[in-house]
Amino acid sequence: AATGQYSDAATNGLAIQGGHQYMPRPKNVKLPKDFRKPVGVMPAKKLAEYNCEADRKLLSVYGDIFDVSDRPDKYGPDGPYWWMTGHDLTWGFVSGKDVEEANDKYYDMWKIAPESFRDQKLNGLLAWVAFYEHEYGAAVGRLEEYQKEAGLKGPPMEEAESCSVM
Repeated sequence: AATGQYSDAATNGLAIQGGHQYMPRPKNVKLPKDFRKPVGVMPAKKLAEYNCEADRKLLSVYGDIFDVSDRPDKYGPDGPYWWMTGHDLTWGFVSGKDVEEANDKYYDMWKIAPESFRDQKLNGLLAWVAFYEHEYGAAVGRLEEYQKEAGLKGPPMEEAESCSVM
């Protein structure tokens, strides 16, 4: 990035520190016996039962449910992402506000306008789906709230940032 117009101190202030960081996989994790077993279609209320305190830890990205039970260091009660477990994370990734308050907000992402902005947001969102598939394997289920996405209202893009969290 072109940062020549900034002082060294200001340039250092542009660096993301403490954000999403690589964490090596822990060894000898006691996995639940239903680890990565299919769950089918599940409503958000049921997904909430698979939170950071549960043996089996699930989360949703754009309706795809992933089993993150093998990462209690990230998604368990003492992990940095404890607040993600048992929730749908879609709006946080689309809005650029990767915070607990953005969990479980369901919108039809195809209603984002203009089309070029929608495509940018969908590309970012699908990159997150791909990340979770790479890290945690195929989705184990589908969130019921996204089964009829076209019936959802459009997202409040005035609350979104122009860039996505990735």
